[in-house]
Amino acid sequence: MKLGKLETRELIDDSAMNESYKTLRTNLLYTSDLKVISLTSTVANEGKTTTAYYLAKSYAELGKKVLLMDCDLRKGSLKKFFTVKTRVSGISEYVSGQSKDFIYQTDVDGLFVVLSGKKPPNPTELLSNSSFEKMLEALKEEFDLIIIDTPPMGIGADATIIGRNVDGVLMVVRNNFVSKKSVKKVKDDLVRTGSKVIGVVLNRIEKHQSDYYDYYGYY
Repeated sequence: MKLGKLETRELIDDSAMNESYKTLRTNLLYTSDLKVISLTSTVANEGKTTTAYYLAKSYAELGKKVLLMDCDLRKGSLKKFFTVKTRVSGISEYVSGQSKDFIYQTDVDGLFVVLSGKKPPNPTELLSNSSFEKMLEALKEEFDLIIIDTPPMGIGADATIIGRNVDGVLMVVRNNFVSKKSVKKVKDDLVRTGSKVIGVVLNRIEKHQSDYYDYYGYY
């Protein structure tokens, strides 16, 4: 199931931001029975992929064996954090039966990654496939933690389908970007469809808005 190694690309260098992700990690460590966590947002560009990457990296730095998965089969963007020189197999190829090798090691000790793969014509159907559920169950036996980046809720049903198969969902909300009403609707939709919402990451806090973080905050 494993392929070669991908080199990471640090797109942001911000010590305050890194500290905020450690705070998020600490809070999650005190939440029991979290083996698989998915992240979603209301709309695009709220920072959920960045949050997924740095949260996974933070767990790996604790000595955990972590798998970071890009399950946004419509517009996967996790690959921007890695140097990918050739086309790689991902979730879409594995679930559709085109490839059995889809997990890449990274140059961060303990951090492994699965990219979204080639955009399929039927992403919702692929994620609803029993092969996806069986894959998650098998991966849970191998990794200490699985973090899944999913599409925004406004895109379609993908995030809710995945949310039903994980232990908890984190909502990422960009400060002053979406309305409270929209965020509440997303949260209610997740709960209504069987997901367990475990928290909200409030993203892009300006310096004058927080005494603790220059850019990112966790609440």
